[in-house]
Amino acid sequence: MIYRFLKKLKEFIRVLIGAPKPEPTVPAVEIWRRYGAIIGEKVDLIECNINLKDVKRLEIGSNVTCVYVHFLTHDASLNKFIGNDCNKIGKIVIGNNVFIGLKSIILPNVHIGSNVVIGAGSVITKDIPSNSVAVGNPAKVICTCDEYIEKHKKRMQENPDLVLWNVHINDMSKMEFEEYNKKIDKTLVYEMENDNENNLR
Repeated sequence: MIYRFLKKLKEFIRVLIGAPKPEPTVPAVEIWRRYGAIIGEKVDLIECNINLKDVKRLEIGSNVTCVYVHFLTHDASLNKFIGNDCNKIGKIVIGNNVFIGLKSIILPNVHIGSNVVIGAGSVITKDIPSNSVAVGNPAKVICTCDEYIEKHKKRMQENPDLVLWNVHINDMSKMEFEEYNKKIDKTLVYEMENDNENNLR
């Protein structure tokens, strides 16, 4: 609540003093599409990186989230030894319903299936099949996506006190924040919004 109030106050002051409205930023998805990437709907590329000359070698399905992910569709290591601007080239293809965690790296010639979770910091060197959870360097499949989801759903159903609804830490009082901090210390909790409540059933 306080956070929203401060945001509105800042906007009011900006209008009052006649400051120019900040230019809207163009999402990476739109820029990459313009350069030739094939990207589906509901795709979030949060601070992701690819050389724009390589973006035509990238195909991403729908309902995909990538966080600080580096997409490498080329490898120039051979140029040092062979010369002639020698590059190994390979397309990257990502299916639907995929989450790729923070600071993961996807190497050339990799296909990631649909319904996949890639853990933070993973290096994906080879194909990841659909319905998988993969982690590590190099990334390895550790379970199916179905098993991963069921494990956490079961934990939420058996421990409803671990499910925190509509948490907005910027709106908390000092006492509420102290209680919240105690709750999340050494215990994995789940923050959810009301519209997701049916997903636990």
